[in-house]
Amino acid sequence: MSGTIGDFLVLMGQGDATEAARRLADPAAWAPWPGVSPEVRHEAPAPGVNVWYRGDVGFAATGELGGVGLAIEPGGTQPPGTDVRAATLQHWITRQQWSAKALRGRFAYVLWDARQRRLLAATDTFRSCTLYYADTPAGLAVATDLRLLLRAGLVKPAVSMQAVYHYLNFSFVPAPHSAIEGVRKLPPGHCLESIDGRSSLVKYWDAHYPADFKGTDESRAAGLRDKMVETLGHYGSTDTSGWGAFLSGGTDSSSIASMLSRGGAIPVNSFSIGFEEEGYDELPFSRIASEAFKLKAHERRVGEKDAVSLIPRLVQAYDEPFGNSSAIPTFYCAELAARQGVGVLVGGDGGDEIFGGNERYRKDQIFERYFRAPSPVRAMGSLAAKAFSGFDSRFANRVKNFVERGSMPNPDRFYSDDSFASDHFDELLTAGFRSHLQRDDSLDVQRDIFRASDAADDLHRLMYLDLKMTIADNDVVKVVRAAKLAGVQVVFPYLDRDLIDYTGHLPVADKVRGLEKRFLFKLATRDILPEAIRKKKKQGFGLPVSVWMRRGGAFHDMVHDIVLSPQAIARGYCEPAFVRHLIERHERGAWDHASEIYMLLMLELWHREYVDPLLA
Repeated sequence: MSGTIGDFLVLMGQGDATEAARRLADPAAWAPWPGVSPEVRHEAPAPGVNVWYRGDVGFAATGELGGVGLAIEPGGTQPPGTDVRAATLQHWITRQQWSAKALRGRFAYVLWDARQRRLLAATDTFRSCTLYYADTPAGLAVATDLRLLLRAGLVKPAVSMQAVYHYLNFSFVPAPHSAIEGVRKLPPGHCLESIDGRSSLVKYWDAHYPADFKGTDESRAAGLRDKMVETLGHYGSTDTSGWGAFLSGGTDSSSIASMLSRGGAIPVNSFSIGFEEEGYDELPFSRIASEAFKLKAHERRVGEKDAVSLIPRLVQAYDEPFGNSSAIPTFYCAELAARQGVGVLVGGDGGDEIFGGNERYRKDQIFERYFRAPSPVRAMGSLAAKAFSGFDSRFANRVKNFVERGSMPNPDRFYSDDSFASDHFDELLTAGFRSHLQRDDSLDVQRDIFRASDAADDLHRLMYLDLKMTIADNDVVKVVRAAKLAGVQVVFPYLDRDLIDYTGHLPVADKVRGLEKRFLFKLATRDILPEAIRKKKKQGFGLPVSVWMRRGGAFHDMVHDIVLSPQAIARGYCEPAFVRHLIERHERGAWDHASEIYMLLMLELWHREYVDPLLA
């Protein structure tokens, strides 16, 4: 089976590639994926085409035609022995054609025709294999890792102020932006085509929401269950050692583990992470699932020392600033699988966004009711918020937060969950940093995506927005990069195009009915999931950062030493007094700022790893 643990850079142009070749010959310029050979291959298969690659990368060239690619296909989608990556590359060489219709899994391809000075680059529907591209003095460069463009000297280490602002709102840099000026990320479900130096983007797939399925709840639930089982059938393993499954004990990971285990002939290994801190440990629920489905269960607890020791390595795994702290338990889960000899994990990402399981969807229904309430009701809410204006307690802040958010339309209301820097634009950001920005720059990113959806209902437009950002820019990046750092590959059945197309036909009330999330999914999984898991309150795969910050200790000390360091202050992004106030406010319990503090920590560490060495 082809793989995705590897990297490549393609340079097409008539410029001098000598210096880039010298720099890229150094294995230290490449990502530190375990198990990947340090050997760097350099090919110049046609005039004006240079290719560097390392790891499990497919390469094929005949004359002036060729391509490179990363790909992992679900085990049951092709006849045994089929090498989809090789077939895709050969199809381009023989016919100069590329199509995503036959590609079901994860992939990134760069294909060239030197005769026409034509280059085609494509990433999968959720950008799980990232491609960066930039016009450079040496030509058009396309790479799977941002550090390759930087360390090859093809782009300057100039940090994008827009990207930093987006990061301080979202905790990631959304496509098509990248952390470096002049570099773009190929959006999910897109191709980049360049002919004779002129480039354009083509969208080859998108999520649609006709919401036109009829019938009874029971008939639609049966149809959804059949579609889920059919989809999961493509993701079973033909390896007698079995594939592995992330298992948090939540509905998505548990339903996948249940369906994978029903074949019976091949064992399913489950991997679960727990914490000592109350409210974060989901091992009791993962045990319910593993016992019910007769899985080969593997568990590990992660503590504060584990997190602190991993963070420097984690910075190396993410080539852009990445502030989702659940990358830490994700890594330890994947590492647990690697130690058991399991090379492919099945992830449950996407279930919330296609079945209606995100807690924000339910909350938005409550906010919407307030938004549409009679004016006297909203006036009373405004008076209550005003009455608490002089208080900085958790209760007072929750009242003020509800009234403020409930008074907004979508997507502005939805964005207010991810609006740290824009909420504190004047107090948090320095005047110099603000001079590069407009307060609504990040909000406009979400507004554009929200408007691009063809859905007739706000909830479907929010689910569309989440697929494009929460999934493609955050969750998938988190899981893929953390797993690669552990030497493990990942597939995502609930992000299968056919399944997403199917759920787009389901009415919006099948996702959230009243205030009940996952309405149809719960009906569909009555015979798949134990009742305790179907009714379980969602916890997510979070990290007890909030607890660690308040009680002192290694993580608390790391934050103070790095976030408030002279180096961090000298970046000129944030006002140090406000950052100190943020940390103090969190530590006394007025509000939970753990996610914002973690973002600032990872931003500073990213600069030290990727930018400072190139400026020295």
